[in-house]
Amino acid sequence: MTTDDAPGSTGLADPEPPFGRLPAGAPAPRWLHEAVCAAWGWDPGTTAVDLLALSHNATFRVRVRGVPVAVTRVCRAPYMDDTAAIESEVAWTAALARDRVVRVPATLPPLDGRAVAMVADEREGRWVCLTSAVARGTVPDEATAPAALHRRLGTTAALLHEHALGFRRPRDFVRPAWEPADLVGPGSRWGPWEAAPLAAADLTLLARARDAALAALHEASRAPDSWGLVHADLRPGNVLLDGDDLTVIDFDDAGYSWFVLDLAAALTTVEHLPDAPDRAQAWAAGYQEVRPLTSADERAACALSLLRRLQVLGRTVTDPRGGPGGALRAEQPAGSVLVAERYLRSPTWLLR
Repeated sequence: MTTDDAPGSTGLADPEPPFGRLPAGAPAPRWLHEAVCAAWGWDPGTTAVDLLALSHNATFRVRVRGVPVAVTRVCRAPYMDDTAAIESEVAWTAALARDRVVRVPATLPPLDGRAVAMVADEREGRWVCLTSAVARGTVPDEATAPAALHRRLGTTAALLHEHALGFRRPRDFVRPAWEPADLVGPGSRWGPWEAAPLAAADLTLLARARDAALAALHEASRAPDSWGLVHADLRPGNVLLDGDDLTVIDFDDAGYSWFVLDLAAALTTVEHLPDAPDRAQAWAAGYQEVRPLTSADERAACALSLLRRLQVLGRTVTDPRGGPGGALRAEQPAGSVLVAERYLRSPTWLLR
């Protein structure tokens, strides 16, 4: 079962005001500060809850007497008052930690023993809070991440996939699917890429590349060794490096898709850079230390990379806080045209 079984539900909900206008570092609204402190048993007088990041959810740092102790992710309940999707995310990460597959931040349950807390804002809107312990390490720079890191990402993804194949999911386990339509369709979750500030000819080129990628995926296998539970956002920006240790964070997009969606995710926002093929091939080499990659997998991976590029382009041009920052943000529209040209010339250009 996935959250797509719920009519009209994407399973992933964007934050709405009062978070939409908060700058990074700003204190959480009073209602959230009080609710988080109450749910986790922190003294509100000595606890600070400040915004770390805002994307399709809001992430807050929790400090007690000035010491960082936790990170709390806040999002709308996927539908109704259901917390099953996020509880399922926690079930998988807990299994990964228990089975020592990869390093993941430890989830801190609220005082009632559940995996998450449901809280209400001043307008009775309901929000789900997931809190994790602070993990050690630094986040690599997306633009300059070396191929060696992508090789590690490939190995890490393969370990996740191997675990997913044998993971005994709880009976009520529910995560969204990442179908092609969820990436670039009329109801795509991250916004329409067609809103990009590009010439009509360039938009037509992007549409041609999209159609070619969709056709390739129409033929792609959905057998259990090709399709399953994936992280769906396993890129340099979603790992922490501490010496030789690598911790995987941000499982909020985890769901069902082709396993090679994680290769596409690893190249998010950098597909247009000259070293993108080197990064992709390093990822594939690392992956094959654990699991095989067939020529059909390679075709699907490159098709998904093209669609992922358009997906992130949609987020970038429709959400002031979405997509990459810095120079990469400015490069997304024109860079997407370059990626589309390369894909149309060779559907496996990243890996051959």
